[in-house]
Amino acid sequence: MRNVRIIAPVSSRGGRRFEPVDELALHDLIDALASSLPGPRGDVLVVPEMPSPLGLPDFVAVVGGTEWLARRSAAGIGPVLSDIDCAVLAATSPARPLRIDTLSRRLGWSKRELEPAVGRLVRSGALTLSSGGAVTVHPALKPIGTVFAVEAKIKDWRRAVLQGRTYRTWANNYIVVLGDVGPTAVDRAREGVAEDAAGLFTRAGWVVRPAVRDPAATRRLQGFEHLFAAIGSQPSF
Repeated sequence: MRNVRIIAPVSSRGGRRFEPVDELALHDLIDALASSLPGPRGDVLVVPEMPSPLGLPDFVAVVGGTEWLARRSAAGIGPVLSDIDCAVLAATSPARPLRIDTLSRRLGWSKRELEPAVGRLVRSGALTLSSGGAVTVHPALKPIGTVFAVEAKIKDWRRAVLQGRTYRTWANNYIVVLGDVGPTAVDRAREGVAEDAAGLFTRAGWVVRPAVRDPAATRRLQGFEHLFAAIGSQPSF
């Protein structure tokens, strides 16, 4: 079992959502869920209603990301949230310098399109530009850890699956937490999440454990940068 720490986000989009009391009661299950998640060794950080690249999950659970968050905070670089900037960072390496023209071809952008983003990232410290015109990314901008988006529903598992499919564009997978429904509904929910190799959790525990999959590198980086924006300024990860 893993240690679980719940951290409220410091960033938000329009305040806390209204949620029915019954649905909020399902949130009490998050500790048992998070403590038994798959992924790398390490503690689990759980962020309720974290603003994300797409959507606002009930929870985001991060396995093995504590050390990365500490290094990310120590780097002194502000959150990088835009699609363009994250695409540039995801295409670069901290160890292998990449010339601008090579980066341009890799991304399929013209140098004119690329240069403003490179300039912003160099000024922020996210990229380093050598005298020979090659860039490397700061090591702290390469995320480490496994991210699960969690959506809690009393009955409407179909809606949770649709939301989860949005979240898995940037998360390693999603998990549906379902209320006290009958065995037929649980079976149908199991079939729904199984199509995505996602997870299903009830008061009885795991019905289906989620697989760990890799989203596109740009979206994965965005997910971690939103995590950093939400909790990265808080001390003692």
